[in-house]
Amino acid sequence: MKYLFRQLILPLLMLVSCAALASAADITGLVKDASSGEALPDATVRLLSLPDSAFVKGVTTSDNGRFALRGVKAGKYVAVISYIGYSDIRKDITAGTSAIRLGTLEMRESTELLGEVVITATKTPIKVMEDTVEYNADSYHTQPNAVVEDLLKRLPGVEVGTDGSITANGKTVTKFLVNGKEFFSDDPKVASKNLPAEMVDKLQVVDRKSDMARLTGVDDGEDETVINLTFKKNMNQGWFGTVEGGYGTDSRYMGSFNVNRFWDGNQVTLLGNFNNTNQIGFTDSNGNRFRRFGGNNGITESRALGLNFNVGNKEIIRVGGDLMWSNTDALTLKRQRRENLFEGYSTWSDIDQRTRDRGNNFRGDFRVLWKPDSFNTLEFRPNFSLNYNKSEDNEATAYYDRNHEKASDNNAVDRSHGKSYEVGGRLIYSHSFRQRRGRSFSVSGQYNFSNVIEKGVSLNDFMSYLLEEDPDNTKDTDELLHQFNDNHTWSNRVMGQVTWTEPLGDVAKGNFLTFSYRGNYKWNNADKLVYDLPDDYTLPSPLDWDFPGLPAEGSEDDPE
Repeated sequence: MKYLFRQLILPLLMLVSCAALASAADITGLVKDASSGEALPDATVRLLSLPDSAFVKGVTTSDNGRFALRGVKAGKYVAVISYIGYSDIRKDITAGTSAIRLGTLEMRESTELLGEVVITATKTPIKVMEDTVEYNADSYHTQPNAVVEDLLKRLPGVEVGTDGSITANGKTVTKFLVNGKEFFSDDPKVASKNLPAEMVDKLQVVDRKSDMARLTGVDDGEDETVINLTFKKNMNQGWFGTVEGGYGTDSRYMGSFNVNRFWDGNQVTLLGNFNNTNQIGFTDSNGNRFRRFGGNNGITESRALGLNFNVGNKEIIRVGGDLMWSNTDALTLKRQRRENLFEGYSTWSDIDQRTRDRGNNFRGDFRVLWKPDSFNTLEFRPNFSLNYNKSEDNEATAYYDRNHEKASDNNAVDRSHGKSYEVGGRLIYSHSFRQRRGRSFSVSGQYNFSNVIEKGVSLNDFMSYLLEEDPDNTKDTDELLHQFNDNHTWSNRVMGQVTWTEPLGDVAKGNFLTFSYRGNYKWNNADKLVYDLPDDYTLPSPLDWDFPGLPAEGSEDDPE
């Protein structure tokens, strides 16, 4: 049997195979653009059988426009060549035993015009995603010349405080983004009070990890809520801006402008705001550093200029930052008459108060982000600020007895001036390993220095006069309290962190083991000194802040 199989069956099988190969053919060709003569790569070539047009084989053209259909059995076919933007080519083919060369197939651009189609739809006002709430700006009507703050007041879930602070779903908004890029660092007021609402297409409230957590991959627990403004398409290229001004009664005035230059993902914005209507366009950053007597009352005259930029080569390297200068002058005048009612008689007091707070602030925040490839990221963020403040409070109170005679006077004067400067920076490097997806290493460092100096004088004089109950003036109730305050606070902070992340098993399952070490060193010192002044000490004119009669700066008696 074995011998019979070798001698008869095997030659028969080889004969059948050779006959099948002899009846198969190769179909080749070249696809070009008819007008330019250039080869068309990745054009689709399909071979359909006739008469049922069933799919038999298919290939795409190579970079030089050539194609080959191998081993096509004998029969009748149609070859269909397709390319986006071009009219199809159909070739009838009868395959036999010899190769078929279709030669050069020239495709022509499609000139077929489609009929007009009108699509009408209503935009969704709110879209809620996992960590983002997106508002469609056009769904919320605002007045002409409205700013982003006016738009925010109309959004459900968003609240704007009287001081300009913004909360979204109960969380404080810490910064604004414009088209995904930081806008004036950590001062949300700049965007909300200066950018026109008509520029905004969509507004997104995003809950996200901190900058450091996103770069290092380690959750530091410092989540933040930001608002991303997506501008309308016609405002993402070119120059645009607005200018406003006004003047009214009581010498009230206001003026503001913003100039924007957007191109290829880059942006530069220049802002200005000048008014005496309590519209502070930027955060008065020295408010939490020095003593302020006037609070939020009275009339505030403010002047502010700001420059924000974000430029670079796509996302490979980007340089951005902002510079801001602001000047505020707040004046508060208050006159009050108070009556104290007792059984059978009344007493009165007249209070006159004048407070004035003046501040000058200059600060800069910069960002450099370098991503040479998808595995390495380097970010550097330096910053600085300079702040100067002068404040005074003058209060005079006169007390009257039941006979409308002056019983006592209380005159109080507080005056202080201070200065501060801060400087700092943060550097973060993150590396993801190419050989092991999910494995990463990061190192970061941060340094901050702050120095605040404030000096002040406080004079409080209480003078009592003859009263009916004490005609001989046997009670000495006069009281003088004159003091000099010298406050100096300075601090240094250094932080370093190293992090290693190792995936456990399949990266897609999201299991990681993270090793992290953070070192944090902070040194601070505060000197708060109070000195008694002579009873006859008098302050100079309100424009003189040198406090004569006190130890000169740099002398041996200087409290510093």
